[in-house]
Amino acid sequence: MYEKAANHFNKTMSIENPHIRKGNGYGRGNWKSFGRQYVRPCVGSFHHAVAPGKLEKHCTNITRDFCLLCLMKIASSLLLFYFFLPITFNIFRAKVLLLGQCITLLPVVNIFSANYRTARFKLRSFRCIYSLVYLALTGIYCTLFIRWYIRKGLNLAYFANCIYMVVVYLSAWLFFFIALRWQSILGAFSRCERSFLSDHYRRQSKGRFALGWKIRFTGFAIFALALVEDWLNYYSAYQSNIVQIATCNRTNVTVWQNFYLREHPHVFHWLPFNGFTIAITEWINRCMRYTWTYLDIFIISFCYGAQFRYEQIFRRLVAVQGIACPTNFWHDVRMDYVAVSELVQVLDAQFGHLILLACANDMYFIATQLFNGFQRRRVIANYVYFWYSLLLLMFRTIVMLYVGSGVYAASTSPLQLLRNVPSQHWGIDLQRLTDEVASGENVLSGKQFFFLKRQLILAMAGTLVTYELVLLDQVKKIPDTSTDCSYF
Repeated sequence: MYEKAANHFNKTMSIENPHIRKGNGYGRGNWKSFGRQYVRPCVGSFHHAVAPGKLEKHCTNITRDFCLLCLMKIASSLLLFYFFLPITFNIFRAKVLLLGQCITLLPVVNIFSANYRTARFKLRSFRCIYSLVYLALTGIYCTLFIRWYIRKGLNLAYFANCIYMVVVYLSAWLFFFIALRWQSILGAFSRCERSFLSDHYRRQSKGRFALGWKIRFTGFAIFALALVEDWLNYYSAYQSNIVQIATCNRTNVTVWQNFYLREHPHVFHWLPFNGFTIAITEWINRCMRYTWTYLDIFIISFCYGAQFRYEQIFRRLVAVQGIACPTNFWHDVRMDYVAVSELVQVLDAQFGHLILLACANDMYFIATQLFNGFQRRRVIANYVYFWYSLLLLMFRTIVMLYVGSGVYAASTSPLQLLRNVPSQHWGIDLQRLTDEVASGENVLSGKQFFFLKRQLILAMAGTLVTYELVLLDQVKKIPDTSTDCSYF
């Protein structure tokens, strides 16, 4: 049946066929013209050709067997496109990037395009305007916030809140500057990934699900936990507001008026209390809260991208373990390893400031929150929110450090396999590859102040214990604000 359909197709679509003009260009490999050569003899568009009652009228020269063959070819092409899509970081970063753009970060257009050259920063775009409006309003908000608490008198809690504002606002600007260089960053990934899209690497990586599952599951799981934390924070503040109303016997204001005047005194001291100011204040606070979480998610995502390439090289070496490989094999592997190492250097140069900011900020707030954990609270919701927030912060920090240090661990994983190669199969490329794996510092850092290795996790834990002992010995307890009856 298929041979009959193919022969009929050759006769129908041949050069001698009077229905097809010579030099029409439809035979070229252009996806935009895919299908036009088959409907060219027909009258009307593709929609008319497949509409009920039109197929027999306009395409009588295409038999039912040929239609079946076309459908089978299209279905097989879609399956091949889905299951054998190139395992590029550009494909998997799109949804994580969209998540950041929902909270005004990384204003890049065409993020879902398979061609990384079209994903770029565009000044005249809605995303850019959205980010710039947020940066302007948040700058005013942070200025009012810090000014208010400096005038009120700084203690440990107020100082931590000011640090939080500065770090989050600085992070938003850093993401904006990264968006300006986003095309060059994706270009570095693309240059590294050219050789990793070949069959011998894709067979070892078992499809595209490993990298995509890691990036998407980790990112969206942490963000979902952050949504729960935000709700608990809101509910805890509401319960504290109820306690304050009962303690201070407030009868001249509504519950929500008291809530916003108490939670945002630096805003409503200057602006009127209405729906517009409440909406803008809530939008700014939600974006700032999720920016803190997204900073760790972003670091985890690009660390997974670099780590995955080292793991592909390791799996390829495991597949040929005990087999005599030619010289060009070791040359190709060495060049692939060098390409990933160069990518790590680019990532360290572009994102080192984010790593430094995230690690310093997370460590400071873990120490501060541990100190606050020894205080008594009048509402059970405050206890639930506090310990959930602290445990989530610790979990998020550990995951970020563990994944970041995994880049260095993955870069050294092929060393033992290379040393086990018999001496009779040794060569200059194998020797150079072994030296690069053994001596190369393929590690991410916080602007060279520290390096993301597994030892850093224990070093940070020891620093936190020391800092916590100093806080407990020297710093006074923070007073309970639920009994404070003043607004301003």
